[in-house]
This record gives sequence, C-alpha cells and structure tokens, in this order.
Amino acid sequence: MTVIKRSVMPGGTKIQIEDWSEDYDFIPPSSTFVAYAVSKWTVGSSFGPRAGKIYRFQFNFADKTETERVFADLASGIKSLADFKDKLDRPKHAACL
Repeated sequence: MTVIKRSVMPGGTKIQIEDWSEDYDFIPPSSTFVAYAVSKWTVGSSFGPRAGKIYRFQFNFADKTETERVFADLASGIKSLADFKDKLDRPKHAACL
C-alpha cells in the first residue's frame, strides 16, 4: 500500500488517498479514500467505531479520477464524509459519520 496524497479537512479530519493495486490486482490504482474521523456512534465489536474516538473510515471508488475529485471536495469543505456514505467499505458504519 502506498499513500498517494494527504490533507486535512476544514474541521481537522485527516484524509488520504491510498493505492492498494500493488498488493491486490483487483483494486484499481488510487481508488481507496480514507478519513480518520471522530465517530458519532459506537458500532460493532471492539474493533469497530467508538463514539467520540477517531476511527479509520475507508471509502472505495471506481478509479483514480473519482477519488481525486472526492479528495478535493472534502479538503476544500465543499462536501462532507456523509455525502459519500454509499461508498463506505463497511456500510454499517454510515451512521457514525
């Protein structure tokens, strides 16, 4: 895995684009977006999001172009993480955004 780009959203949430294609050939290059955001709720096991704690939320996009657009929209504050909840790797965590 290679981190392609990092930034911070206006509210302080750290974000990054990751490339997992070197490790897994079925994942398109630079299609993984990650946000280290404070969870609003506790969900699941001890490895799941905990209310008030930072959690690694992963979003999967079709390609590098889509991921770059989402990254720019979030870094500039035009969009919020909740706008992309349908792209979460773990949809059951959508309420935590």
